[in-house]
Amino acid sequence: MRKLVLSLCLLLCLPLFAAAKTTLKPLTVILDWFVNPQHAPLIITQEKGFFKQHGLNVRIIAPADPVDPPKLVAAGKADIAIGYQTELYLQVNAGLPLGTHWHIN
Repeated sequence: MRKLVLSLCLLLCLPLFAAAKTTLKPLTVILDWFVNPQHAPLIITQEKGFFKQHGLNVRIIAPADPVDPPKLVAAGKADIAIGYQTELYLQVNAGLPLGTHWHIN
């Protein structure tokens, strides 16, 4: 069910990121940990070239530590991140400046 929801969200969001075919907009995505089955929709979308079809040059990165994704977004080193809800609450409470670029698992 989780994969289905993530796939559906991804497919629904792709038209929002449509850009001119000649200029691909870079987008860095930090995963919550190493690549695993829950990331399949992202990996398959990238492998099939669907991001590029919609004007995105997506770079998917697995962090060294699962608490790093929000820090990397806050530091401007990534555009969006997948992470753990409890970590997000703790880091925002500690003052980490995060906007709406955070996806909660």
